[in-house]
Amino acid sequence: MPKSASLLPALVLAAMAGLVTPPVMAKPLSRMLAQSPMTPGDFDAMRAAEAALYDHAGVKVGSSVKWRNPETASYGMVKVIGKQGNCLAMTHTAHPKGASPARELMRKFCQASSGKWLLTE
Repeated sequence: MPKSASLLPALVLAAMAGLVTPPVMAKPLSRMLAQSPMTPGDFDAMRAAEAALYDHAGVKVGSSVKWRNPETASYGMVKVIGKQGNCLAMTHTAHPKGASPARELMRKFCQASSGKWLLTE
């Protein structure tokens, strides 16, 4: 067998190895929160703004609530961007520690038969 023919399988394997990337490991939620510039107090303020929206019986798409944490200078707004059945889609615009640009996050809540609102996305 010619020398170039014996190199062909090795070249194919090397080329394929470059196409295959190792799996990306997801960070645990606790690590993501620990690395976030947001504090537990900031998250409490955000959740209170969410609750003010989903607990309001007549909430409509476009309704919004602003929040602020004076201890950290973080602030933001939660806005209803979608309503379908017993579910609400909300977008958060947050400025951790007053920073710009804002960080955005979308979350979806659905009301269970018990009446309790649950985070679904």
